[in-house]
Amino acid sequence: MINNQDYKIADKEISLLKLKHKEGEKIKDESIVEIFKQSKKIIKKYFKNEIFLTTNQIPRGGKEYLNCERAFDIFENYKVMPEYCFSCYKVQIDPKNVLDLIKLYFLFDIMFFDKENLRKCMIDFRKDEKNYKGIIYCTTLEEAKKINHNVEKYLKTNIDQGIKSHVKRGCREFAEKHPEFRNLEKNVMEYKKEWKKIENEFDANNKKIYKSGERKLVKGLNLKDVLIFQNWINFAKEEGDESYKVLTKDYE
Repeated sequence: MINNQDYKIADKEISLLKLKHKEGEKIKDESIVEIFKQSKKIIKKYFKNEIFLTTNQIPRGGKEYLNCERAFDIFENYKVMPEYCFSCYKVQIDPKNVLDLIKLYFLFDIMFFDKENLRKCMIDFRKDEKNYKGIIYCTTLEEAKKINHNVEKYLKTNIDQGIKSHVKRGCREFAEKHPEFRNLEKNVMEYKKEWKKIENEFDANNKKIYKSGERKLVKGLNLKDVLIFQNWINFAKEEGDESYKVLTKDYE
């Protein structure tokens, strides 16, 4: 059982660690290795037994909850999308390896977003898309295009010009059922008015409580993030991504 006081102290010490990085320069492997090494030392100091988390996503920003869980519940039952899903656009970033994913995590803290857009680094476990991903959520196509343009410059300057990013609309599952939903410029799918009745009936009959309102904005490294890094490293090992060896050479 984890001692809450030990967790708080370790979390505080990890939060004081800073990535050595100069603006306009690439994030160096050595900087990532050092901050990961120091984090592991702190964890070892306060926890005799291994501690872990099951999640693989690290979010940043986002002033309000997007209510995606409700959207998927409606879609699962009726195969339609809520109205707010039609204002959901994403900038998707595709890191080439786990080391680049961790660099992207730090880059998301360095970058400035006018609207504190929700963004996350994650592993996608769907069979045909099993890979590392970064996602930035936007509310208009114009906003997504602008952010994608900025992201491309940040990726080239700070990580690797070979990392690709692109704009997409909503979630893939919706486009599989409604192919026109993925259209960005031509033949753009619009919300069907008759779906509003379905939404209202769903809310009237559904007793599930969804997260709503303001999100707590998080910035900087913490214990939870380091534990998720370890999950990413474990995934890299399983998938044959040997970049993880750069991170683990000092303690494996």
